[in-house]
Amino acid sequence: MALRRPVSLRARLPVMVLALLALGLTVAAGGTLAALLDEQVDRHDRLMASVGRAAQDPQILDLLATDPAAARLWLAGTSGGGLPTFFQLRGPDGLVRRTVSLGASPALPGVLPAALSPRPASAADPEGEIFGRWPLDSGGPPWGDSGWRIRTANLPDGRGVLVTGMWTTESDELAGRVIGVETSVTLGTLGCIGLLALRAVRRGLRPLEEMAVTAAAIGDGDLTRRIGPADPRSEVGRLGAALNAMLGQIESAFRERETSEARLRRFVADASHELRTPVATIRGYAELFRRGAADRPEDLAKAMHRIESEAERMGALVDELLLLARLDQGRPLERSPVDLAELAADAVADARAVEPTRPLTLDTAGPVPVNGDAARLRQLLGNLLANVRGHTPPDTPATVRVTTDGDRAVLEVTDTGPGLPAGQRERVFERFYRADPSRSRDHGGAGLGLSIVAAVAEAHQGRATARPGPAGGASFVVTLPLHTPASPAAHDDVPGVP
Repeated sequence: MALRRPVSLRARLPVMVLALLALGLTVAAGGTLAALLDEQVDRHDRLMASVGRAAQDPQILDLLATDPAAARLWLAGTSGGGLPTFFQLRGPDGLVRRTVSLGASPALPGVLPAALSPRPASAADPEGEIFGRWPLDSGGPPWGDSGWRIRTANLPDGRGVLVTGMWTTESDELAGRVIGVETSVTLGTLGCIGLLALRAVRRGLRPLEEMAVTAAAIGDGDLTRRIGPADPRSEVGRLGAALNAMLGQIESAFRERETSEARLRRFVADASHELRTPVATIRGYAELFRRGAADRPEDLAKAMHRIESEAERMGALVDELLLLARLDQGRPLERSPVDLAELAADAVADARAVEPTRPLTLDTAGPVPVNGDAARLRQLLGNLLANVRGHTPPDTPATVRVTTDGDRAVLEVTDTGPGLPAGQRERVFERFYRADPSRSRDHGGAGLGLSIVAAVAEAHQGRATARPGPAGGASFVVTLPLHTPASPAAHDDVPGVP
């Protein structure tokens, strides 16, 4: 069996609106018609009650029966609207004693049916009047059939029953005309509102169609597509704005992923290149040893020295890569209160021992406590000073300054060397990046020192930046959060540390 094709929202909404509107208009028209019919019936009943009470006087019936002018005046005076009126007098036995007709007459039976018989007279209700329709069952609706409205009432002193009837054709025709007018108005209203609803729905759903087209384009790979602007106060407008925000985040995430993948590929390629050199050197000297260097003591010593040197270099590179990998994974560091000024003093002392000829100044203003891993912070300071040694002449002055700025500790290593061009300041912290590509790997390192500085700073919720020095050269600035007694980080990784 074939599945039914789902009806679109564009078609369902107008249909639902029209169905609800048609129901409302039908109920309103029915209520209006019912009220009109009730009013017509009440008017007839009031008129017949007035006429019937007046006709209880035999002289009135004689006058109406014998004088046509009086009959016409009677009809006009009772506000009957020109409707034919008849009177029928029945005795206590129910038999017809007299009939006065001012036009047509209802074909009443010899004995009144129970539905048209008056109630027994009582002190509270002497007339016992009853209102009804004749014929009793016309077989149709209460309008459109010619019929009579009948009133029966007891005469005073038990003289019998007076039957009063009014022809209702004109009021029935009026009800029919009202039904026709209401039907025409309802259909016209439904048509106009249906067209307006269809137009409004199409206009309201146009942004949704644009969203569908945009989603299809994004599914095909175009992440730059966005949904057109709409009224932000509407539900569709807010949905479009939310989707645009989500699409922006998705595009940024994909761009970051592509950047990360490119950086990873470059990292792997650079790491492979860096490892290839010491491995090739070790293999070369091993081949030299195999070809007879073992029989030549000088060649053997040189080969062993180079193998050991390249192995150490390769081990240091692997250690640096492992450290960066651990920092990238977000592994928690050992945390404890550390005096950054004291670490800087130790690092300056070590640097002076390695390079006694360099003018190296330490500028601190007392203890600067931070919450961190002392070993990693020592490595950060050592890499910064090693960068100064590697990129400036031995007699170039350098300054290590430790200060505070609000709730941050500031470590600044400044030299007066050649400095960094503006385009390189943002890249010096990239892995395997060398500001001077001409430097040999034997003396220039692998390009991971400043990358480790940036990674260690970030692991301590800090930041590393590069900028020009105040007197030329380069200045590397690391900011770290100051340690406070209530610092939550001091207790997350090392329980029991105050």
